[in-house]
Amino acid sequence: MFKNKCVLITGAAGTIGTALVHHVLAGQPKKIILLDTAETPLYDLEQALNYENNELTAIQYVLGSITNTILVDKLLSENTVDILFHAAAYKHVPIIEKYPLEGVHVNSIGTKQLADSALKFKVKTFVFISTDKAVNPSSVMGATKLLAENYIRALSKIPSNTTRFVVVRFGNIIDSNGSVIPLFKAQLKQNKALTITHKKASRYFISVSKVVSLVSISLDFARSGEMLLFEMGNAQSIYDIAKTTVESVGLKVEDVSIKTTGLRPGEKLHEELLRSDESIETTVHPEIYVVNSPLKTDLTLLNNVFKQLENAVAIYDTKAAVKTLKTALKTYKSKNSEYSALD
Repeated sequence: MFKNKCVLITGAAGTIGTALVHHVLAGQPKKIILLDTAETPLYDLEQALNYENNELTAIQYVLGSITNTILVDKLLSENTVDILFHAAAYKHVPIIEKYPLEGVHVNSIGTKQLADSALKFKVKTFVFISTDKAVNPSSVMGATKLLAENYIRALSKIPSNTTRFVVVRFGNIIDSNGSVIPLFKAQLKQNKALTITHKKASRYFISVSKVVSLVSISLDFARSGEMLLFEMGNAQSIYDIAKTTVESVGLKVEDVSIKTTGLRPGEKLHEELLRSDESIETTVHPEIYVVNSPLKTDLTLLNNVFKQLENAVAIYDTKAAVKTLKTALKTYKSKNSEYSALD
């Protein structure tokens, strides 16, 4: 699939990005371009790949942001990119609830600019990594990803479009940076009490290796404009995960304190995989589904929304940005957040 291809990965030094890098390199592409804003993780990735001494693929490391349109256009004009995996994003719900404009700038505007460039320079396939937090979003982060989903799907409908745009949606990555299991292990190592937000909280989890495998497989049959959902199994109790983590390090649950801290700003008690107006269809792969999701906003209206968001970011008007998101996305209702007042 990747042999002799040119592949660009945004967020290449992150959890999903790094796994994609190794997976793609195993397919012997002609060139791989690794774009990330995080200097030290990008450096660490370069050192790791140099140690592996892959001589079959040209590797270009690029320190920069997807919001830098000059940089992105330069990369896409100088390379005939066959596949672009867009994994770059701000993902931590409570942080983006504090700094909405950063989430809007990167997750929404940055994704739009990247997709526009991909269309302009005729990238063959563009894969957008989304999240279950875009379903009936309760946070700014989820709303920014939903808006990006909508834009990419609308862009795919342009008659002159030659780029295959695909959206993939899934839940939390097990053991990813900032996720609960590494946090629990760190707390146990320091002999601290484990902290959970709510005893009844649940989340969907999937391994990064499974995500990368399914993303790759989906390229065999996904059609432009489709949104794919990966099989997530049943939602898992965070409280149960905490107890399992305690036992995994050889301790007894009754000897470890587990404290509840309350749901954080923007957090749901339970995540969702589909809206009430969405349904799924099976595909040739038993763990990949196509989401039938009505697209109620056309490209003209979406471009107007983005202009409003760009103006809000330019003058650092947080309230205006969140109000614009809520007006454009009818299912965005804040939870445990100061922005509930804008619903």
